[in-house]
Amino acid sequence: MTGRTGAPPPADRSAGTGISAGTGVSAGTEISAGTEIRAADFREALRAGGEVGHDLLDVDWADTPLGPPETWQQSLRTMVRVLLGSRFSMWMAWGPELTFFCNDAYRRDTLGKKYPWALGRPAREVWAEIWSDIGPRIGSVLTTGVATWDESLLLFLERSGYVEETYHTFSYSPLVDDSGVVAGMLCVVSEDTDRVIAERRMSTLRDLGAVPTIARTDVEVLGAAAIQLSSEKRCLPFTLTYLFDGSGTARLVAATGVPTGHPAAPPTIDPDDPDAVWPLAEVREGGQTIIGGLPERFPDLPTGAWTEPPAQALLVPLPDQGGGEPYGFLLVGLNRYRPLDGPYRGFIDLIAGQLSAAVASARAYEAERQRAESLAELDRAKTAFFMNVSHEFRTPLTLMLGPAEDALADIAHPLPPEQRDRVEVMHRNAQRLLKLVNTLLDFSRLESQGISARYEPVDLSRYTSELTSMFHPAIERAGLSLTVDCPMLPQPVYVDREMWAKIVLNLLSNALKFTFTGGITVRVRLRDDRAELSVADTGIGIGPADQARLFERFQRVSGARSRSHEGSGIGLALVSELAMLHGGGATVESTPGAGSTFTVQVRTGTAHLPADQVARGPAGSTTTSGEHVEGFLAEAMRWMADDPDTFEEPESPTRTAGGALSHRPHVLVVDDNADMREYLVRLLSEVYEVSTAPDGAVALHLARRRLPDLVLTDVMMPNLDGFGLLREMRADPAMSLVPVVMLSARAGDEAMVEGLEAGVDDYLIKPFAARELLARVRANLELDRARRARSELERSQQLLDQAQQLAGVGSWELDLESGSILASDEFVRQMGISAVDLREQGLRMALDRLHPEDLPKVNAAITATVETGIPLDYEVRILQSGDGERVFHTIGVLERDSDGRPVRLRGSNQDITEQRQADAAVAAAAAAQEAAVREHRIADELQRSLLPEPTFTPDHLEVATFYRAGVEGTQVGGDWYDVIELGADRTALVMGDVMGRGVRAAAVMGQLRAAVRAYARLDLAPADVLEFLDGVVRDLGDDQIVTCVYAVYDPGDRTLVYANAGHLPPLFVTTPGEPPRRLTGAAGPPLGAGPVTLPEERVTLSPGSLLTLYTDGLVEHRDQGIDDGIDLLSAELSAIGGALAEVPDRLVSRLLPGGPADDVAILLARITDEAERTRSVQRQVQAEASAVPETREFVNRTLSGWAVPASVTADIVLLTSELVANAVLHGRPPIELRLRRTANHVIVEVFDAAPFLPRKLRPSPDDERGRGLQLVAMLADRWGTRPTPGGKAVWCMFAT
Repeated sequence: MTGRTGAPPPADRSAGTGISAGTGVSAGTEISAGTEIRAADFREALRAGGEVGHDLLDVDWADTPLGPPETWQQSLRTMVRVLLGSRFSMWMAWGPELTFFCNDAYRRDTLGKKYPWALGRPAREVWAEIWSDIGPRIGSVLTTGVATWDESLLLFLERSGYVEETYHTFSYSPLVDDSGVVAGMLCVVSEDTDRVIAERRMSTLRDLGAVPTIARTDVEVLGAAAIQLSSEKRCLPFTLTYLFDGSGTARLVAATGVPTGHPAAPPTIDPDDPDAVWPLAEVREGGQTIIGGLPERFPDLPTGAWTEPPAQALLVPLPDQGGGEPYGFLLVGLNRYRPLDGPYRGFIDLIAGQLSAAVASARAYEAERQRAESLAELDRAKTAFFMNVSHEFRTPLTLMLGPAEDALADIAHPLPPEQRDRVEVMHRNAQRLLKLVNTLLDFSRLESQGISARYEPVDLSRYTSELTSMFHPAIERAGLSLTVDCPMLPQPVYVDREMWAKIVLNLLSNALKFTFTGGITVRVRLRDDRAELSVADTGIGIGPADQARLFERFQRVSGARSRSHEGSGIGLALVSELAMLHGGGATVESTPGAGSTFTVQVRTGTAHLPADQVARGPAGSTTTSGEHVEGFLAEAMRWMADDPDTFEEPESPTRTAGGALSHRPHVLVVDDNADMREYLVRLLSEVYEVSTAPDGAVALHLARRRLPDLVLTDVMMPNLDGFGLLREMRADPAMSLVPVVMLSARAGDEAMVEGLEAGVDDYLIKPFAARELLARVRANLELDRARRARSELERSQQLLDQAQQLAGVGSWELDLESGSILASDEFVRQMGISAVDLREQGLRMALDRLHPEDLPKVNAAITATVETGIPLDYEVRILQSGDGERVFHTIGVLERDSDGRPVRLRGSNQDITEQRQADAAVAAAAAAQEAAVREHRIADELQRSLLPEPTFTPDHLEVATFYRAGVEGTQVGGDWYDVIELGADRTALVMGDVMGRGVRAAAVMGQLRAAVRAYARLDLAPADVLEFLDGVVRDLGDDQIVTCVYAVYDPGDRTLVYANAGHLPPLFVTTPGEPPRRLTGAAGPPLGAGPVTLPEERVTLSPGSLLTLYTDGLVEHRDQGIDDGIDLLSAELSAIGGALAEVPDRLVSRLLPGGPADDVAILLARITDEAERTRSVQRQVQAEASAVPETREFVNRTLSGWAVPASVTADIVLLTSELVANAVLHGRPPIELRLRRTANHVIVEVFDAAPFLPRKLRPSPDDERGRGLQLVAMLADRWGTRPTPGGKAVWCMFAT
């Protein structure tokens, strides 16, 4: 729609009517069959119609059946304007040849390279390639007048230089000419090509992702995928999938659309063959290759879903997800009717990615299967190894235990006490090793099924009680209670005595190891056909996550508190497997912090046992029980010595007789094995003061109480292991430098590297030689002593340097003879010169760093000090690379030798750059503060200038207002109101809202308020004012949206005429106490949203009527809808009575009790009874010359009757004569004269039917015309002209 260049007479303004939404034309577009579009206007409309409109003007329409646009029918012009004004994709055909038109959207979306050639051509030529599809549909519309509808119709278009597969949803509608006959058709179309093809491809990918997982090999997987790919023959006319074998040859494993043996699908391809069917060089490197000319290379190539074969193929690699060479490649014959664009290529890449993932999964499965077979073989080899090694261990263990037992039992030649202690340690630990070897041998036999058992009838309760009672001393020493509840069973149970003893003793040992308070209960019961042993404790308990794997081999509960960290993690696994040999099993029930109950069940009878291993005789004796208990009991008794809860540090053997500590280095030994602690104490106590701890937690406590010089610790310990102790020490500043030497049974470089990387100072592997241990401890103590001495020196130097750096002071010494300078680190940093350069080049290099302007001053100061001895004291600027310049304060003194000769200068430089910058900043801040105060004052004055007037006193209206900005710290926002006196007692009321908040919205508001006042001075109709204002809004920016109400009250006929551009509806109270009426008859779209044509509504008012204008900040809240807010406002307005002055503030406090969150503007206007006291007369004037004197007589008589002063009456009579004469000569009948007398003035108005407005001329002295309005301007206090619904009015006012 073109912009309006002037205010046309109201009769030319039509109410806007919109095409239905189905045509794609936006609401508000004016289309009326009765609207006349002149040829010149139509060409202007085409120029405003975008690129297509300009190109339509370039068409030689004279050579078409339609002829020049000046001859077109009105209906054709209207439809072309509708077409060009719509943003929906549309084209139309008109006339006998169905001449083609389209709009910008259709050109962009569909027409392609056929534009602008297609404009003005017959539609049959434009769409020749699809005329067989669309021609019958168009013919049906033209003959029947009934519209068609097609959804996602496949059409092969030639719009891009090739035949293209496209899909369109469209409707053909008939178009009628001025006589009502169908003369053309309109197509509203939406192209669905991208959606249809995307859905098709997504379906293929979804089906491909659902390939069954039962396929185990890569060939099976790719074959299953090919079945899915074969269903999509449009995007994938044919596919070939090849995999590279070990030699690099590509082998065909799957194909779709291509028969076996086709030349395009050879079974194998040699990548190095230059004559290969498909080039593979780029694919092997991970790239893609496009191959063209397929029909020439393969004459009988499959066509897929189309009639023509693919012209191109794309080779894409099947990438190895691990980053290696591709698994193979996928070759896809491309749809010749679609371009190979990003989505098409991405679709093929996704297929290749899914195929690669499938191949990777299949090969991973195969690798896992092979790995499982290898692990099984390795497990068998391990079992055999353990059996052999266990047997080999037993011989040297026998030779160790036998002599040791003989020596300990020899009464004739008893061992000395010290030697006896050593042999006992050897004997205990040999027994422990034998117990471990026997357990490993049992496991090896179980795995190889080579274990030999002898199942005999046993009194299970008695045998279990006997085994348990032997464990009583260890349990009693631990401070625990032992409860044995084993009543005699009704019959013996067939068990292997040795196996049952291992079951009971392992469970008792486990309970004692993890129980610290309370007790242990052993029960034996008969449950149906099973004997049940349960060992319950009140220990630490086991979490649910650990219970599931508790009976697996080598499984231990990580981080659990125990009496010892030693153990192999196979005791409970052995219990479970021995129970299974008896036809039973093992279970556990446990609650963390409450304890655990282990239950073992074995079947009664012998049916489940191997017949050749069952002893049928009576129950044997239990004389061998002690053999099984001895190893377990010895280990448990040593736990009591290792228990951290009962641990007491022994008296240090390195104290003096008086109890005072020696001055020898203090070594803290940490190990959970008491024998190992005692051994280490014996080794170290001759040289060092030694203290011990059974675990890391106790050691940490002792170290914090008294700092050791070195810590010698085991790695695996309960409560806190060696690595945990190391972390805690390194995290504690007081202990972070204490050297730590670790002892570990884990051999190998990896274990040593792990310890050193964790921060340990040294790492010693068990077993170790005593001399090596002593050497390592001595070396680490000496290194620590040297490190501490060096650290102290470095720390002292660092403290001095830090002090100088913090103070920004660098010290220096200048040798006057050599010029060499010795300086502190801070002075080196200040000068940016290395210490070596200062020593070698000295003063010369230092002076080169000075600011050139300061160099003479420094030279003079040094010379003066050397010659006179006065101290140095000056400020100097030093240039620094990359950091500008800095300012230093230099002071120094002269030193002389014994003969009084000057030898050196000593002094310091202090960096005072920040001090000088601060001085400058203070001055700048003061200036900035003064400028800020000045700018704030200007901004405050600017905002105040934008504020609307708080009070207005128009005649005939009582007005009250309210205004508050919603942004804190501002006085004005985007809302505004205004009251404008138009003359002739007419008043304009304005309320507007600019989208946005703050100063920016206020700036826009100020411009719009000024524009409204300017348009009001022209005395335009409300709709015209807002339509002109819409142009101003759009000039301010495309994103600017404004709502506005403009109303004019005329007391002469007591009418209110208003127009509303998207603003909230005014509220109109006719009678106090009654609910207000919402004025919605003139609602229109907001300004800035697009070209608008606004309606107007005229309302008749009576004295006491109240009009309320407001903005959304008053009625819109987060917790309620805007209609609810308007209802609340209406309820408040219905109760208003009395003066209006305080009403706006009361409305805000009622509706916004928490204060406004947005801009709020309110304008209340009440009709006063002034009109009741106004006298007025009207007179019809004939369009004749004789009417002028008659009118003068009438006016004179009327004014005399109103007691108007004679001087004023003479002027009024003269001007009325002039106005009536102008109306008779230049206007159109009917002519009407109106006189109105108020308390303060007289108003004269002359109405006629001429639509044009008169203007004041500036005649020369010789001109006889044009003097009438000059007289009016000279004699009247105010005058003006305005359009009226029937023509125009000229008015003037005279004060009385």
